[in-house]
Amino acid sequence: MFALGLVVLVGAGLWWREAGSDGRLLHALALTAPLAWVLTRFPLMVTGMASGIQVPFAPVLVFFLLTGYDPPLALLTWCVAALPAYLLDRRAWQSRVFNAGSSTLSALLATLVVTRIGTDRVVSPDQLLTVLAGAATYYVSDTVLSAVSIAVERRKPVWRELTDPGAAVGGALFLLVATLGYLAAAVNIAMPTWVATLTAVPGMAVVVAAWAWRRAHQSRRQQRELFEAAVHIHAATSVEELVRVVESHGTALVSGSRLEVRPTPPGPRETGCEVDDDHGSKRWLVAPVNINQQARQVDEVAIVSLASLASAAFLRLRITAETTRMALVDPLTGLPNRRAFTGRLEEAVAEGAAIAVLFVDLDGFKAVNDTLGHAAGDELLVESARRLRVTCGAGAFPARLGGDEFAIVLPDLFPGTADDVAVAVVESLHVPFLLAAGPATISASVGITASEPDDDADTLLSRADAAMYTAKRAGGDAHVLASSES
Repeated sequence: MFALGLVVLVGAGLWWREAGSDGRLLHALALTAPLAWVLTRFPLMVTGMASGIQVPFAPVLVFFLLTGYDPPLALLTWCVAALPAYLLDRRAWQSRVFNAGSSTLSALLATLVVTRIGTDRVVSPDQLLTVLAGAATYYVSDTVLSAVSIAVERRKPVWRELTDPGAAVGGALFLLVATLGYLAAAVNIAMPTWVATLTAVPGMAVVVAAWAWRRAHQSRRQQRELFEAAVHIHAATSVEELVRVVESHGTALVSGSRLEVRPTPPGPRETGCEVDDDHGSKRWLVAPVNINQQARQVDEVAIVSLASLASAAFLRLRITAETTRMALVDPLTGLPNRRAFTGRLEEAVAEGAAIAVLFVDLDGFKAVNDTLGHAAGDELLVESARRLRVTCGAGAFPARLGGDEFAIVLPDLFPGTADDVAVAVVESLHVPFLLAAGPATISASVGITASEPDDDADTLLSRADAAMYTAKRAGGDAHVLASSES
């Protein structure tokens, strides 16, 4: 694109020379070069154009030149003034080079249109319409070139960039910009030059107003989107849902780029912010860098704000998960508590699974607690829980119901499985315990029941409990099947 701009510059020079080398070139450059340098730094940017295509204000000088000077001189003056102005801009170098080439090529097309349908009378409605036709040509050319460039860079369909709702508004604003250029030239022709320079005042007012409006509108849009993000983030109940919400609102928040949550930091041509997910892993909010510097700054502020909301949400989820876990775990033994056991048992019954329930009571625990102390009793419970985990196997669900009572939900896949596990539990708990306060020996009474079609969770647990008391009344250190008489 920049090479095409240089070609246009050379061609404009040859055209100007063939037309007689108009001596007003230096005068035109002295008038337009400083303004070009300033105006390239203050484009009109229609908020809502997702791709970041701008409504350039500097081309007002093109239409000033085309109205007040011959087309060869106007085009050459614009090329000489605009190329360095765009190249010295504060954007990324790729954007500067592209804009420099695009502006000169679009100016060439606008000049050809104005030359083709121009009139002899400069200050006339016909000439104004001619300038507006040239302005429309410039805007369409510049917009199409920018849309194609952005679509190629971001691998998006070109039609999405061209059908952006802000494009029509941008075109209307650009025609107003062109009208200011025509007005300045008309005043310069009819009145002294110093009067014509006053037309720069409304132009500067438009620039400042548009800049202020854009910043205010972007701020309001950002605040609204962040507020909606905060509401939805607060409602997220899982890490996966939270990530989806952050990516959805983050994509709407940044300028036409997809924001993603990922474990790696931003790479080249990306921007992002680290999120403290409070789960021991790194997460980053990452989005492509916008080619427009102002839009990039807005994106960075938005991403930092969103990252702050996300960090607080991850902390909330961790605290909620920890609270939920603590509500379902016995703090002494680490086994599931009665609430967790009841939930698991109800789930198994609802599924219609074939299960067995073992109710375990420690015989002789009170004596150990009374003689060796409560600390020894706690140590005995912890070791008993460990032995139950090992004895039951991976498919079982052991839990502490309270005191010295334990229960186990066991898949009853094969005949005799529950009986074998009960025997192993009794034997493992009969092995002496080497406690810090001294050795201790206990036994266990185990009640067993198998699930039946009409059973509910309470019925199963009550039947196993009754079988356990049968074993305890028989002297303990044994297991009893609920359907058995002994």
